[in-house]
Amino acid sequence: MKTVGIVLAAGESRRMGSPKALLRGTDGVPLAAKQAEILRAGGCDPVAIVLGSEIERIRAELPREWTTVENPRWAQGRASSLQAGIGAYPDAEGFLFLPVDAVGARPATIRATLAAAASEPTAIWRPTHRGQKGNLLWVPRAVAAALLRLPADARVDEWARSQARELDVDDPAILRNVNTPEEWAALAMR
Repeated sequence: MKTVGIVLAAGESRRMGSPKALLRGTDGVPLAAKQAEILRAGGCDPVAIVLGSEIERIRAELPREWTTVENPRWAQGRASSLQAGIGAYPDAEGFLFLPVDAVGARPATIRATLAAAASEPTAIWRPTHRGQKGNLLWVPRAVAAALLRLPADARVDEWARSQARELDVDDPAILRNVNTPEEWAALAMR
């Protein structure tokens, strides 16, 4: 099954003070590229990074190997970034969305999500950890059409909540949402 991995990195990163997509760990690799690599290592093909705010700066600093998708409506809401990713790959069978700030998800979690999606390809899949909703979301093509009709500022989590199947994974990183320099520094120290 062809699942496109989409890193959501279009936001303004106000609380961080600089683009989260360009945060760098000790290896010097931009965070958006690290997230894209996790999706690829987990089995997504192709993988793209949705950009909006500071798009030219971020594109210039990302390794050339990564495809980027422009979201000109990024300021209108996160749903617009999912819509941009879907619109760029209309023939995909499914989409696995990973926010750039959900740092450290494991490739094994991506593989488990793709396996669940292959077993029931018409369902939305949401990995969870110990009963808590993770930040990844797998959406099949048939359901993606409904997501395209949502307002740009729709709360995708609320939209998916009643429809999504939960997949329990042993990966606490799927719960992360790194928004401030202090949170990044605490994570980088680990």
